Amino acid sequence: MVNHPRYPLLDVFYDEQHRGRKLQERVAEVLIPLRIRTHTPLAWDERYEPFFHRAGFLPVALLVKDSLPKMDNAALTALVDLWRPETHTFHLPCGEMIVTLEDVAMLFGLPIDRQAVTGKIDAAGWRDRVEILFQLIHQKTPRIGRLPECTRVGSHNTLMHRHLLELMMLLLRDSSGNSISWMWLPIIGQEWDNIANYSWGTTALGWLYRQMCDGCRRSGGNANLGGCAYLLQLWMWEHIPVGRPEWYAHGALPSYEGSSAATVGYLWHNILNVHGNPGRRYLDYSNALDCLTHRHVTWRPYNRGEVENMDLAPICRRDEEYWRSVCPLICFYIVVHHLPCRVMRQFGCLQSYPREHYDTNKELHGTDRRKQRGAKDWELKHQGHVNAWNARAGTRTYGGALHRDGPFELYLDWLKKNARLKLKIALDSQYIEDLPSDPEDVFDEYDDLTRRGTQPQRGPLEDYIGQQLGRFANESRQALSVPIGDPDEASLIRSFMQRFHRGCRKMAYKLNCMAAPDFAEGDFAAPSGSASGSASRSRSTATGTVTRSPPSATPCRRGKEVARQDSPPSDESDDAESSADSEDIDPSYGQEEIGASQLPDAPSPTQGTPRPKRRARAPDRTDLVSGNLLPTEPGRARRRKKPYTPAPSCGKGKGFGKGKGFGKGRK
Repeated sequence: MVNHPRYPLLDVFYDEQHRGRKLQERVAEVLIPLRIRTHTPLAWDERYEPFFHRAGFLPVALLVKDSLPKMDNAALTALVDLWRPETHTFHLPCGEMIVTLEDVAMLFGLPIDRQAVTGKIDAAGWRDRVEILFQLIHQKTPRIGRLPECTRVGSHNTLMHRHLLELMMLLLRDSSGNSISWMWLPIIGQEWDNIANYSWGTTALGWLYRQMCDGCRRSGGNANLGGCAYLLQLWMWEHIPVGRPEWYAHGALPSYEGSSAATVGYLWHNILNVHGNPGRRYLDYSNALDCLTHRHVTWRPYNRGEVENMDLAPICRRDEEYWRSVCPLICFYIVVHHLPCRVMRQFGCLQSYPREHYDTNKELHGTDRRKQRGAKDWELKHQGHVNAWNARAGTRTYGGALHRDGPFELYLDWLKKNARLKLKIALDSQYIEDLPSDPEDVFDEYDDLTRRGTQPQRGPLEDYIGQQLGRFANESRQALSVPIGDPDEASLIRSFMQRFHRGCRKMAYKLNCMAAPDFAEGDFAAPSGSASGSASRSRSTATGTVTRSPPSATPCRRGKEVARQDSPPSDESDDAESSADSEDIDPSYGQEEIGASQLPDAPSPTQGTPRPKRRARAPDRTDLVSGNLLPTEPGRARRRKKPYTPAPSCGKGKGFGKGKGFGKGRK
């Protein structure tokens, strides 16, 4: 393993083609969502139930017998972008997470405590076996209608095996999305009771792991994601509030011979399908995952009230003792590692730094049938891993202490230093006030990017705002810890308020709420020649209309003063900047003061409180019919040569022309 120079947990071998690296470093111009195919299931008949019950597939067969919800390929791709083959976990800002054996059992009701799916495979004569088993001659399996009235056992078995093949295609679909390997034919052709002797839960999970290890390194235009996408989709809906749809009442739960056959997946049986442009949703989901915190995640979804009140199939909790086993997941040539020790919070336990590095084995990732054409007995080739699976009872991870936020925060700090947790490119490290250029040129370009939706993206923006607010909370706690009446109380609080003032302005710039640096009072230049150059301007926001005074054309640039400060400034610097951060900087400073009579329970004043003189404000001339919903530069004086609203003397002048969404000029 060659460690990444910046992220020690990552391997350069996997990271070279990883979608996450390409997103973060902009290696590829555009990454589109992976293609995920689903199939309309075969028509179900109650006479199928005894066969699938004997094979151990009845709960999942009843779950998908009607139809599948629409897969949100944009959300699944955004999640797979965070999958790491080195650890077999999703590297999220909230910590590592994976689909575990618990999820497979609770969502699908597949057996776990059974023998590994492995053994001899031989491609010779597979077409003849398809013809015998399914009565098909080298063609795609047709859609079967209702089970016909017949008495021949052979006809029943043929229909049952066709339906079992469709179910296998759901659980073990390859990357092509519409086919399944011939190596499953020997198992499908066995007696139904023998099929139940295999650990289908570990097989489906191991197959999904391998497909995600491959899919996270595909970036072509026709790249697909194999494996059971429905399992991954249900897991994401249960744990992560990104792309989670609304769900409605699921109706009566299925049963068989007086016993429940329902799984937790039934809670998502009746949902509102997602719609919209996949590319845009992919961008939104990636930003949302970048903002995910551990408080957003549902770590123990199967302990909530809806699940506790469900009458689940016994198979869902039958193999609970193996959910936390550190063991290999075997599926013929595929061997991947199940590492619940890295995600103990998903089991309600304290997550510590991984004491031991589990090598997911680069050689195992490269093992497939194409590269191992001579191998036919996979049980013999993977004998060591098969023995480890047989000894799974002794490899369970015991959580010990229960989860606590304090130690988990330390774990997150460690993970942030060792793994790539966020994929969206951060905002420019330079503050807008510090950019060396003509202010109008800087802000015109910034606003143009904002209108086109390329900057700022929500993920890095929320991350920046969160860091700033966290810093303010910490500094305010320190300032308020000074005893009342202490000689340093006033200076410390004033120093904090000055930093808070500057920080709020920086956040306002990032949010495009303010578009120019601070201005000295009295430097306002009165625009002329356009009705848009009035003394006040307003723009619509989510909370109403905000009115601002226009700045001058020559702002006071203070690049040194607005730089990020890692430590509180000295008293001398605070005193020196006090005037710059009050009357000289903020035009509204001191204009709204609370008099003594305005305080609660204050005595009546003996003299009248002088009322501050208010400046006259021009009427609001915001063009409500304009197609430009976001002004190019709110709060900044507009250029005379490019007015948004023609001057009154212009009449029906050219303005912006017809067909531009601005209409005709005002008279």
